[in-house]
Amino acid sequence: MTMEQEAADWFARMRGPDGQAVRAQFDAWYAEPEHAQAYDRLVRTWEQTKFLASTRTAKARNLDLASSGWRSNRRALAVAALCAFFAVPLAVLAVSRAGFLAGPEHGAPSAQSAEAAVGEAPRIVPLEDGSRVTLDRGARLEFAFTATERRLRLLSGRARFEVAHDSARPFMVDAGTGRVIAHGTVFDVALENGRVRVGLVRGSIEVRDKAAGRPPAVRFLRAGEKVSIQAGTISPPQAIVASDLEWTSDMITFDRMDLQKAVAAFNRTSNRPIRISPGLSDQYLVTGSFRRDDSQGFARSLAVTFDLDVVEAPGGGLLLAPHP
Repeated sequence: MTMEQEAADWFARMRGPDGQAVRAQFDAWYAEPEHAQAYDRLVRTWEQTKFLASTRTAKARNLDLASSGWRSNRRALAVAALCAFFAVPLAVLAVSRAGFLAGPEHGAPSAQSAEAAVGEAPRIVPLEDGSRVTLDRGARLEFAFTATERRLRLLSGRARFEVAHDSARPFMVDAGTGRVIAHGTVFDVALENGRVRVGLVRGSIEVRDKAAGRPPAVRFLRAGEKVSIQAGTISPPQAIVASDLEWTSDMITFDRMDLQKAVAAFNRTSNRPIRISPGLSDQYLVTGSFRRDDSQGFARSLAVTFDLDVVEAPGGGLLLAPHP
């Protein structure tokens, strides 16, 4: 099987009924640079031909002729259409019924979802338009694309969006009461306890607050700026610091951060929570880099630094407590 055929097979499988079941296998395959290039190339070609769905010839075609065997043979039809893509471009129109790429004439698209498990590495989710989303541990995302817009909703956690340029379809990310609108850029969005944080890595974006009962607040960010949205207001832009951008790595870094805040930040991406005994001094400041998947190592480092004890807590957690 050629690289192009492998990419076409994965393209069809990820848009079929077993897409989520084979997600881990796809991510492992996509991690190889040559695989990613072949897959992204196919996706871009698919995007360039979708305008055919609105042509007079395409609308005259009866896509329901194969409806009796559509569900059982959807993957086979999709692969066949993709393999014949360059020879018979109109064949790809048959696949549009299978996923959320269907045009307005077929009704609203169904939302797809993705999430990253707590305690594991961040997960990269390639989107059909060539964009990519990196989900932090424990993050959940929904998305649905149409011919006129690319709409996503961050349900929890944090995500980085690398947006492929498409002037005809705005890329919109909703989180809480916040909305980010972009066309081609890289930005982070985080949702925690009703508060939305947005940081712009590259390009430019429009940030809106959609709180009900008031006119929407709007800010335009430049690269290197971040804002937060809470209680119906958007904060003034601040400069992004290095620690804001490193969450996609296996390390987490603190620079003189309050102990309570440092432990809370560590716990957000850890599957073994650390608790702090009541009464500990709030003057403890944490500095250093630590592995996100090593809760015990992080707790022991804090215990040595601040002369504390590490105690096994009920449920498998760890407790930082003063010496008896």
